[in-house]
Amino acid sequence: MNKLKIGKKKSTQEKIGARNIDAIGVETYRNDYLVYFLVQPDNIAVLSETAVKAKVMALSSVIKGFDCIELSCINSRENFDRNKMFYKDRIEQEESVKVQEILKNDLIQLDRVQIQTASAREFLFIVRFQNYNPESNDVQTGISRITKLLKDSGFSYRLATKEDIKRLYAVYFVQNITQVYFDDYDGERFVKGEEYS
Repeated sequence: MNKLKIGKKKSTQEKIGARNIDAIGVETYRNDYLVYFLVQPDNIAVLSETAVKAKVMALSSVIKGFDCIELSCINSRENFDRNKMFYKDRIEQEESVKVQEILKNDLIQLDRVQIQTASAREFLFIVRFQNYNPESNDVQTGISRITKLLKDSGFSYRLATKEDIKRLYAVYFVQNITQVYFDDYDGERFVKGEEYS
């Protein structure tokens, strides 16, 4: 009989590829450093065709001006699709008319909440610095350069903080939208006056 080999379990940081999350970015296990800019989108539905073209050109100039920029859009709202499927299945299976009515009302409420938060998206410009060297000034120089590009192109933005980055990762990896505070270490907030080992 073959013995079952149990390998070392990976930490959450290893699984998501983040060696360290600091005040302005993320150092990865691939020796990259990621800096996140949260961008406030414009409502193009109310802009003229000329204004929309100008926005597209501005975005194009930012992308051309920085060769290691990535774009991302993530939901910053709850997704109720599974819940809605559950309610629809329950309505079909339920024999009691009153319970069916309650389930239908719950389904309508989920639709209302989803419609109210439909535009809750976060847009990110991610700058990837490859072959990261903490001793180098490349990251600060790059941040200054991309900041100038974004400002000159008319984007409303801000550099993501450590708490922003942890929240973005929670939304991206586990769709956790409701949590307000994220520990650096599991259970950190419950430890009082003790040193971490």
